Amino acid sequence: SATPIDAPETARHAARMILAARTYRLLTFALALTALGIAGTRAQDRLPEPPFVAVITVSNSAAVQAVIDGMRDQLAERSRWPGETIRIEVAETGADTERAADRILKFDRDGANVLVAINGPAVAAAVSANTRVPLVVADVSLEMAETYKREHRRRSFTGVVFGATHPEQFALIRKLVPGVETLAIPIDPVDGNMQERLQTLRRAARQDGLDLMALPVSVIQNAVSNRISKLAPTTSAIMLDRTLLPVAPVEALAAAAGQRGLPLFATDEESVIRGALAAMVVEPFGVGEQVGNLVARILHEPAAKRAPFDRARATHLVINQDARAQFDLAEIEREIAATHRSVVDWAEVTGPRPRIKPTAPAPPPSLGVARGIEVPIPRTKPSPPS
Repeated sequence: SATPIDAPETARHAARMILAARTYRLLTFALALTALGIAGTRAQDRLPEPPFVAVITVSNSAAVQAVIDGMRDQLAERSRWPGETIRIEVAETGADTERAADRILKFDRDGANVLVAINGPAVAAAVSANTRVPLVVADVSLEMAETYKREHRRRSFTGVVFGATHPEQFALIRKLVPGVETLAIPIDPVDGNMQERLQTLRRAARQDGLDLMALPVSVIQNAVSNRISKLAPTTSAIMLDRTLLPVAPVEALAAAAGQRGLPLFATDEESVIRGALAAMVVEPFGVGEQVGNLVARILHEPAAKRAPFDRARATHLVINQDARAQFDLAEIEREIAATHRSVVDWAEVTGPRPRIKPTAPAPPPSLGVARGIEVPIPRTKPSPPS
């Protein structure tokens, strides 16, 4: 057999050098991969935190919770998932204004992107706090919100506020009574500011092709003016606006309208309970959805923090059992479902969304016969249809 022959020393040295170079390259490559992994982990650690939305309120009532639920749902619709792509923290502070102020400042220190304040006391605490976090308010009137904004000179201040719901009411009346031309508005004739407020309402009604007529009523006498006889049932309707007439003889109005075949509508749920056929009402859940839209806009476009206040829209139809006999509710449900969330058959029945039940209506003035109109006893909830 052949005898192995050792390679020269110079050849062995070259082989060792080649092996060392290959080993070095492998080690360098391995170290590079490790460094990339560490760098990737560090980069992941540096990913921005999800936006932080802080909510401050003084109570956790059903209405407040409905607003929060609506906000969460709407943010989820925009791919802002609580706990995943957005952080939402709610603080209930009670009536302690100092505690509310401290909680708001803590939200600021924790890096809140938006502060949502629900109801008057929470809004008062939020606007008074020394913070520049964009503020979104809810469950306050337009007048109150504008006063706060003006007095505290808050620029990053917007929200969803209560205002007139006449556009929704007029649209409902047009839908249920297509031939309506004249809309009678019950008023207190001794109210000195009534004519000025009616003039604003007339301008709004004119845009819907409606002619407004003032219908005097007497709260003291629980009576309706004989002017009601001038209304033709086929082309007229009555709309009770509780912002114009907070204390209204609803039962007397319902009886008078029923005798003359006139549909009586309202702007609030309590009036429907007491005899009006239907109303479009502001629902807390719907307000929350509007708040969620506004918060999402601010997170996407910071300039939206200075947007004008958004009016809380009346998106929930409440009706009573008399309306069931007069109108094609199945058709109405189909039409309204395209733009609104739900329809309630009787005003006291809770709908599919969280809603607040109205307080029990105060009893009307002493019952009796007013100008030939027999006034019925206060309405009771009818039994469900079979």
